[in-house]
Amino acid sequence: MAHPTFEDARRLSDWRPPLGLVSVYLAFDPADRGGAWRTELRNGLDALLDAAKDADHERRIALRAVAKRIIDRYEDGDHRPPPRGEAGFVEVAEKGGEEHWWGTGAAPHASACVKLGERPALAPLVDLACRGEARGIAIVSLERVRLLSFAEGRLSELEDWELEVTSLDWRERKAQSGGGPTHGVGSSGKDEYGDRLDHNRHRFLGEAGALVGRELEERGIRRALAFGPAIDLEHFESGMNAPNVTLAVAETADLISVPTGKLHDTVAAAVENADAERESRLVAAALEEVRGGGRGASGLQDVGEAVEEGRVERLVIDAALGEAAESLIRGALNVSAKVSVVHGPAAAALGEAEGVAAILRY
Repeated sequence: MAHPTFEDARRLSDWRPPLGLVSVYLAFDPADRGGAWRTELRNGLDALLDAAKDADHERRIALRAVAKRIIDRYEDGDHRPPPRGEAGFVEVAEKGGEEHWWGTGAAPHASACVKLGERPALAPLVDLACRGEARGIAIVSLERVRLLSFAEGRLSELEDWELEVTSLDWRERKAQSGGGPTHGVGSSGKDEYGDRLDHNRHRFLGEAGALVGRELEERGIRRALAFGPAIDLEHFESGMNAPNVTLAVAETADLISVPTGKLHDTVAAAVENADAERESRLVAAALEEVRGGGRGASGLQDVGEAVEEGRVERLVIDAALGEAAESLIRGALNVSAKVSVVHGPAAAALGEAEGVAAILRY
């Protein structure tokens, strides 16, 4: 199962089955050997059935069938939960109901969520889409560049380029230099070799940057992080002529020899930090438009009106906003607006705007 995308959320936004549907979000902790999520899921389904005990007979029968179908999904010995989470939407129907499931590389913020509604609960899905975008990871050193992909919580190696260097020419000059009067010539030869080597290294980094940019654009990866010594990253970035890819420096540490399997936690933390920084920039940009009297709106009423009028270019919304987020996000998706669900400091900065702001098209 692929990680959910904004297009997936858009396709679900108008889905409204006759008897409603159940939205399910689960988070899996790799360290939890006891499967606490199973208990949370069962408790959530039991609460859902209890709340519907006074519903009409057809609805109660259909809900029991759906609850059993969801539980059976995880009792199947062949089914293995994805690495971090799962999102599912199941139509309330006794038989043959429509359902959609996604494995998620990022965990939903709520450990378990089971919700009955007329429409899908989309805010957590959009949040996952924001945090699950594939990233290019460039590991850069003076004579080697590795390109990896971080997607759906997994880190995988894509390409590996290495500068082929031979010191034979310098060794020959050093051997001919002898001693005494010719020593200066040998030193000069060594200096010339060193200059050529530096030039080749810098050229290699620039060309590797171009190759990385081309590879990421071909794969449709729009954001990338780079790790490596600062001076090496400078030459690498200078060659990366890829207008559709945004490159950010994650760390200036030398990680070139670290095996892929041992890079996961470092990369995951860097991606999380980059996301937090990006969220803060988006919130700041939206609020600046509001304060400047430009193309901005803030607060539930003003943003809600802008969404209804189709004027929203980007919606920025606090992940903890709750029910109010659903109609705003659904409306924004329907007019092809960009949506950013934010957390932490970025969400706190939206406090003055009732948890929501927008950059407008006009």
